[in-house]
Amino acid sequence: MSFPWIRTAAAAALVALIATGCDSSADTAVENTAPTTSTKAPASTPVKPAGLESQPVRTIMKKTRLASLAASSVRMRGTIDDPGGPMTFDITLAKGGGQGDFTVAGASYSVRAIGRTVYFQLSEAAIRAQAKTEKSSAAETAQMLRLLKNKWIKVSKVDKDIQEMVDLVTPGRFFKTVFGEDDTDTAAAPRKAAARMVDGVRCVGLTEDGASMWIDATTARLVRMTDGKNQFRFSDYGKVPAPKAPAKSQILDGRTMGL
Repeated sequence: MSFPWIRTAAAAALVALIATGCDSSADTAVENTAPTTSTKAPASTPVKPAGLESQPVRTIMKKTRLASLAASSVRMRGTIDDPGGPMTFDITLAKGGGQGDFTVAGASYSVRAIGRTVYFQLSEAAIRAQAKTEKSSAAETAQMLRLLKNKWIKVSKVDKDIQEMVDLVTPGRFFKTVFGEDDTDTAAAPRKAAARMVDGVRCVGLTEDGASMWIDATTARLVRMTDGKNQFRFSDYGKVPAPKAPAKSQILDGRTMGL
């Protein structure tokens, strides 16, 4: 087994920026909205074997997949090492809807999926970055801000790029990407790492080729995934509410913008 799911998730997250047509390399400072975490392995704290710690790797993978798919909601935060600058994200995965907030080069973007309806929102910095990319005049930039600031764009059609974003913020689809059948049944198994405390939770680890997955030894839920500088942290299982559709006064029809 290899760990392509971290790279797949990272690539999918970047779609949220690409699909807006905004320039992620805008000349602005990086705004790190997610708590800073070390790129090294979590500090080790030996614990007594319990729960998953005594189970074989394939059993751990299967139980973690089931526990993840069964979760009614979870919060996922982290950082992706993108050539345009580190991208931070804060995503709510919930049955019935999900939302992702992404920040890169100081500009933030949000995507909200309610069923198959998708909404985009651009921060003021993102709108200004887009205006700069299009070489808009000051008057044109001001007009863009009046139109888009604090508004959600309702996408009129779900194409491949939009679907990837929906998959990213929908728990069932996201975790099926993380745990493909080959990962749990037929592919070569990763190595099991010694138990340790990760984000305050006793975890068992699975590692391969510099990537790692840390799993709650008691509940089998994901706690952290890492691959180099890419980090995904999971918390608040069953505690984060599903997002709701924006108020009608905040919604713009994407059809008028070709979206």
